[in-house]
This record gives sequence, structure tokens and C-alpha cells, in this order.
Amino acid sequence: MPVLLHAIATSEAAAVPPTGLRGQPLVVVGHADVSAYATCFDVPAEDFGRADLLEHHDIVSALSKQVDSLLPARFVTWIADRAALRAELERRHAELVAALERVRGRAEIALTAIWTAAPEADAAPLEVTTPGRRYLLERQHAFGSTDRRRARARELADQIERVVGEDLVDVQHQVCPSVTVGLSSALLVPRQHATRIAARLARTEHDVRILVNGPWPPYTFANVV
Repeated sequence: MPVLLHAIATSEAAAVPPTGLRGQPLVVVGHADVSAYATCFDVPAEDFGRADLLEHHDIVSALSKQVDSLLPARFVTWIADRAALRAELERRHAELVAALERVRGRAEIALTAIWTAAPEADAAPLEVTTPGRRYLLERQHAFGSTDRRRARARELADQIERVVGEDLVDVQHQVCPSVTVGLSSALLVPRQHATRIAARLARTEHDVRILVNGPWPPYTFANVV
């Protein structure tokens, strides 16, 4: 029977949630010192939506609170059956152990810096005499505004890293991923300090509002699953 993978973790005793996704059985497949947690289905389910994603997150979060090291799986990750899952754990054992060690005792904080003004607000009045001249100046201003915003986003990224300081284990930044977002960051930090760090990061400045989510399992840093 096909299984939908939720997470791979160290083989510690965990009070497994009674059911998996959509009320189906949650199974544990182990190899050596690594265990995989997955929902077992009679046939592959389809039409997964937001509710399923949130339930997957709840399962992963519950497991993360019970084990010292956990790699969340991307949603949706199907494996043919439990035997195939066990074979995958065996084949990738060394890689998984190294990845688990990297996130041991650590959590992820997600940070989003949202611009509080539209790019046009940066513009100075354009005094021109011809439509062609206006077009060229508008294009010049647009490129200049983009450059200024990218520079400001990189400045924010540096500030965030300084605020976290020596607690910062790893970080991934996306600079200006959209018109409204200046910075999207994932920070890997010690789990025991994560709540305190998150509280320090959330703030509003003159040009951005910084939103913080988490701490939660290290989704961004579990790129082997």
C-alpha cells in the first residue's frame, strides 16, 4: 500500500499521533538509527488542499516536539510502500544521518519584511516637456527605485543576522521576491532560544513591517527529503 511521508527522524521513542492524514493509519518505518513517519493509504489520495497541508504540518509539529532531530518531508511525498520506504532509508542512511545532525535541537523561524509604501511613493515629481522624455525618465526612476529597494532589503538581511547573533546556525534570504515583499528569510536557530529570538525580530520600521512565523520544524533546511 502507498505511504505518504511526513518526516524522517532519529529513532527515539515518540508518542506517535493516533492517526495520520485524513484519519488513515500513521506508520513508523525504521532502519538502524533512523525512522520515517508516514500515512498509509489503500490507494494514492488525490486533490490535496490547504486543510491537508495544515494537517500534515500538525503531524510534523507533534513529532518535532518529541524527538531531538527531525527532517520534515515536502508535501506531498509519495513512496510506493513500506518496503520501498525502508529501502530508501537504507540507501540514503549516511546522508540522512548527516542532515539530522545538522538540525538536531534546532528550529526554523520564518521572517517576511513587507514594504509599507508602494514603489511609486519614492518618486519625485517629473518635470518634462514631451511624452518621450517622460517615458525615459519614468523608466530610469523605476530602475533606480528597484536598486534602492534591493539595497534596503540587503541591509535588512544584515540587520536580522546581527540581531540573532551567535544563535544563528544557518540562514536563507530571498531579496525582493515580489513587489510587496522586500525580504523573505528562513533562519535556523537553537530550539531552546527560538521563541525569544522570534520576539526580538518582529517589529515595524519606517518603510517595512516585519512579520515573524514560527518557531516550527526546519522545513527549509530539510532539503534531502
